[in-house]
Amino acid sequence: MNEFAHGASTWFPRRGMTSIEAVEFARQEFPNIKQWTCWRPTCSGHGRILDKLMDRPGATKGQLGAWRWERLPTSYPIVNYWYRPSWDTAAEFPWVGVVKISGPQDAEFLLFSFLHSTGEIGEVYLASTDNAELLDRFARELHALFHQPVKERILIEVFGGHRVTLSTNDDEPVVLPHGLKQDVEEQTYTFFEQAEVYHRFGLRHRRGFLLVGPPGNGKTMMLRHLVRQCHKRYQVSAAMLAISRITDEEMVYRVFGYAAAHAPALLILEDMDSLGTETCVTRASVLAELDGLVSREGILVVATTNNPAQIDPALVHRPSRFDRVWHFPLPDEALRRTYLQWVLEQADESLLEWLVRETEGWSFAYLKELRVTTLIMSLNRSNAQWSVEQLLEAHRLLAAQFQAGKRNHAEPAEVSHVGFKAA
Repeated sequence: MNEFAHGASTWFPRRGMTSIEAVEFARQEFPNIKQWTCWRPTCSGHGRILDKLMDRPGATKGQLGAWRWERLPTSYPIVNYWYRPSWDTAAEFPWVGVVKISGPQDAEFLLFSFLHSTGEIGEVYLASTDNAELLDRFARELHALFHQPVKERILIEVFGGHRVTLSTNDDEPVVLPHGLKQDVEEQTYTFFEQAEVYHRFGLRHRRGFLLVGPPGNGKTMMLRHLVRQCHKRYQVSAAMLAISRITDEEMVYRVFGYAAAHAPALLILEDMDSLGTETCVTRASVLAELDGLVSREGILVVATTNNPAQIDPALVHRPSRFDRVWHFPLPDEALRRTYLQWVLEQADESLLEWLVRETEGWSFAYLKELRVTTLIMSLNRSNAQWSVEQLLEAHRLLAAQFQAGKRNHAEPAEVSHVGFKAA
């Protein structure tokens, strides 16, 4: 589990207890219990479901379905935690300490949650039972309670970050060069529609796509579109690896394991170049998941990058790891016109022509911000609709920001005199 390597690494300074130290603590607190099991529910596809055990900070007892829980006094410090995975989901309360779990057929065991040596709470638990079937049943029933099907939203399980909730409404325009959107869609839908064909011809039902291009040009927009459409058409689950400084090989293994357990699945790796530059993940471990001996069927991996040159060539220059690579360029004149017509419905033809010329080199993100800034100006001035003057002012501000960005936002050099000056 890399808990000892993390503790010894300069990348990951130690912040909590290892599992062995936690067992020693638990034995001192409960000397009558001789056997403790180190349990990581995320390995069996239950995600961070035990974070939801408590319904409010400082709760001492409660019931979830057929299972009851009660906090037991120990010398471990009690800290109340609160966070909201996203603003349209319920708050969650990660917890530390020991609780007694009671369930059907006189099932009973203790759970100890603690700050792990990797700095995570809820990373692993200690259970006072070695009955794996009991623990799995407990987690599955909790998972069923908290993951009732919701028609209006899609849940993306995020490893290394908070769960993402995505609306099922696919009303966001995907404006891309001719044929690009259709090609990505066709390859994606065929993968999920033709699983039986893959098996008939003895092919592994696995593919990998890579979306490449400057930031703000539709890669993430296309990802959201694919998640929504695949969920709607084929009931595909979605998982994502949030790549950061704490991403390790165990986390890579877990996200692929989750996708395999919930196949058919779409697995998202955003900013994949960071996997090799900002983490301690080895190339071999990534290759093992993408194209290794272990067959994880029914997974479509979709990765994105702004810097393809920073990705190991062994990952991107061989089919069966990333079979197709698509480039998402800056929008040309025709694409800027199409997008601006959508975001600025009231703009007349002459204004639209001027904007198309004056936004050369802008990404879709900049074009979208032009509309947002204009609308905010109109709201601040109590206008029901935006005006041409506000649009031009928003363009002036963003054009200045765009030019500063090209200079890496450096301040203009001050004029100064050097050498000797006459008195």
